[in-house]
Amino acid sequence: MQEIRLNPRYTTCDRGRYVHLPIEVEHGVERIEVSYSYPRFEEVDRRKIEVNVIDLGLLDPDGLLCGWSGSERLEVFVSEARSTPGYRRMAIKPGGWRVVLGLYKIRDEVEIEITIRLIGKKRIRLKGDLHTHTVNSDGVFTTAEQVAHAKAAGLDFIALTDHNNTAQNTEIGTVDGLTVLPGMEYTNYKGHANFLFRDDGLFFENPLSNTPDEARSVFDVAKARDAVICLNHIFDRYCPWTLGYDFPYDLIEVWNGFPKESDFQAIAWWHEQLCGGRKIPIVGGSDNHRIGLGQQVGMPTTVVHALSTGRSDILDALVEGRAYIALTPESPMVEMTIGEKSFGETVRFVDDLSGAITITEVKADDRIVLLSDHGEENRWTAEHDGFFEARFEVKKRLFYRLEIHRFTVSVHLLEVVANPVYLS
Repeated sequence: MQEIRLNPRYTTCDRGRYVHLPIEVEHGVERIEVSYSYPRFEEVDRRKIEVNVIDLGLLDPDGLLCGWSGSERLEVFVSEARSTPGYRRMAIKPGGWRVVLGLYKIRDEVEIEITIRLIGKKRIRLKGDLHTHTVNSDGVFTTAEQVAHAKAAGLDFIALTDHNNTAQNTEIGTVDGLTVLPGMEYTNYKGHANFLFRDDGLFFENPLSNTPDEARSVFDVAKARDAVICLNHIFDRYCPWTLGYDFPYDLIEVWNGFPKESDFQAIAWWHEQLCGGRKIPIVGGSDNHRIGLGQQVGMPTTVVHALSTGRSDILDALVEGRAYIALTPESPMVEMTIGEKSFGETVRFVDDLSGAITITEVKADDRIVLLSDHGEENRWTAEHDGFFEARFEVKKRLFYRLEIHRFTVSVHLLEVVANPVYLS
């Protein structure tokens, strides 16, 4: 955290002016906090008399007002995930910001003490569901109900992805404690794909398409808006992806809802791509339309290592592959490192390089499987509930990736599948 203190003085001659106090913000700041104090009242004959009134606001590097609180708040903050009421929620751009003081009332002279705190980003673990539906397409829940389901499940983020529709994104509002990603599920008779928007996702021009060329044009429009694109349930029995893979996409949804044969087919296809040298990040999503057996928000959960709870940082981390998929929000928490690199990152191969796996909340008899482009490298069985750790020798491989299988109802179900750590 960087702290900046300012102590400007103004006199009656400055009354009625707006003054700008520049601050330089570097890259990697998550949140700006501004607090100030000054002698507003003076006691005269046991009565408080207002002698000074100083208003407060904030301008971004583009010179746009991102908030104005007048004289009613002595502390304000701005970030992409949450901001003080009256201030825009926005990613903190590097550059020249300005604290604005409105010198509404000054008697004689006033000194103002201003403290600016620049809170840096640090990578945190967030749980979310990247594929849900509402009554705006074929779901049975309102936007507010799906948001409530996500919070009740202990999720940190949720994506609203109604079929060829963005109406749900107009209903998000401000949600405390949950990052809501505006989205849309591009829905074609030859396949589905999620568009996850970095903007508010309030409108998307006609997504309906008949030919592959028309479909590709729709994808180009989404990419022009800097949307993150995920090809969904690519081997689903009823709506597989059959338009080919020469489309601009960022992610593959290899796990859709309760684990089933089509998900294992998708994981196998993805593994083949990895073995061919491609780096394709994977995610999962519940595709929730209603609550039922094996149908709930957060089944599966995508766990992402993001730099903040902000929309852009979550999407960036997903595209970088800094994530793994877990059956539920209560599934084991997993970490795998090779050298100092983790999921989605690339480490340079050297002799004596080693890897480490740490898992919390394992169950006895959980199978931990380490895979590479050479197939299965190691397999461990958890001996007891709680904590598991293991180290492994790193050989010349393209990647290493991790799966956990849990013994449930007489079978081992997929519990976790993680993006790889790559080697060069």
